[in-house]
Amino acid sequence: MNSLIVSRFGGDAAANSEEVRKAAEIVKSNPARRYIIISAPGSTHTSSGITDMLYMCHASAKNHENYDVTLGKILDRYKEIVDGLKLNFDIYTEINALRESLEAGRDLDYIGSRGEYIMAKIFAKFLGWDFVDASEIIFFNKDGTPDMAKTFSIAEKKLKNYERAVIPSFYGSLSDGRIKTFIRGDCDTAGALVACAVKADLFEKWSDTTKIYSADPAVIPNPEIIRNVTYNEAIELNYIGINIVKDNVSIMLNESGIPMKIASINDPEDDEMLISPKLPENISRRLVLCIAGQKNFNVIRIQKYGINRTYDIEEKIFGLLSKHNIACQHYIAGIHRMALILKNLRFDLRRNEILDDIKTIIQPDSVTVERGLSLIAVIGEGMGTVKGVFGRIFEALASVGIKVQMVEQGSDDLNIIIGVHDNDYENAIKALYQAVILEG
Repeated sequence: MNSLIVSRFGGDAAANSEEVRKAAEIVKSNPARRYIIISAPGSTHTSSGITDMLYMCHASAKNHENYDVTLGKILDRYKEIVDGLKLNFDIYTEINALRESLEAGRDLDYIGSRGEYIMAKIFAKFLGWDFVDASEIIFFNKDGTPDMAKTFSIAEKKLKNYERAVIPSFYGSLSDGRIKTFIRGDCDTAGALVACAVKADLFEKWSDTTKIYSADPAVIPNPEIIRNVTYNEAIELNYIGINIVKDNVSIMLNESGIPMKIASINDPEDDEMLISPKLPENISRRLVLCIAGQKNFNVIRIQKYGINRTYDIEEKIFGLLSKHNIACQHYIAGIHRMALILKNLRFDLRRNEILDDIKTIIQPDSVTVERGLSLIAVIGEGMGTVKGVFGRIFEALASVGIKVQMVEQGSDDLNIIIGVHDNDYENAIKALYQAVILEG
């Protein structure tokens, strides 16, 4: 059976005619690429992205202001693409339709979706493929979340009628037919939904760069590039601030058993990463995938005799944090003590109110706040099941005189999170990289 690939191209791959040609060459280089999801042209060094300009036009139209200059810039961007591709495509009709929609007072989601709509029609014309409107195959619930069951059912049936098709990203439709857009930056979800619907063998994401490093290049010169990741590892990397792909996309593709390739349009042969439900058997990779961290956390230490026997303590703690719109990064509890680890900025704004609530609601024996904590995550699938890994981690830190302030091991053997003083952050990263990446 022939394999089936769903490929998504971001706004940088549609920025101008040269980039669109690159994307087309990639598509044509593998006949298994049958369904293409494409974004609106992104920003360049001389122009805002098309979607941003569409939002500007909508705001101007809503305020009864002139938007001709911005609409002219949108026309110029598309005209460069059409002319550069030497394509017989009537861009003026599309822009006139956009103007009519603005004059008619169409809502923001509809106007914002037109960038992808027009770009997908151009790309389909250039490839000689069919165009399928995303509003006909991608659906949303009333609360704005994707209706996956309806999308999978309808998209699978409809796309069977098309051997090859180009589909806009960024939007779908509600049950009443109105256009609904995804959250900005969440266009991968559209591609993943299509990939799952057609039961693709691979989902690809093409962008201008793909390099993810095993440690911060600002701390470690020339760190190793990560090539193979599991979806579980990708979710852990997101948590610590290394954003490969959004969690909802990882979960969706993982459940469907579809691997994802992230590749660069500028170096399609060599610069790529594979994310999969589990590491392929033919892949040999270090046990520890990545060392990453963040600075500037606060630790609230609460001491209360027998706090572990207070049955509703977690409900009280998280309830008061929710009241102040504060996220708890980590929660560590013992018999008589607990520690809450919070990001500095938001906590600093509500510090006195939060501490007063803790004293009133929890009635602790004592509560203190410590500033300047860094959290460092050592991440690797199955790391906790291998003897000696954690020993090397703590020996490495001790060898350079770093005091560990806190430790938390994930229950799924994917990571261990270590807290150190901000002043020790860089040295800790260097010591850990040497011990568990270079020598691991």
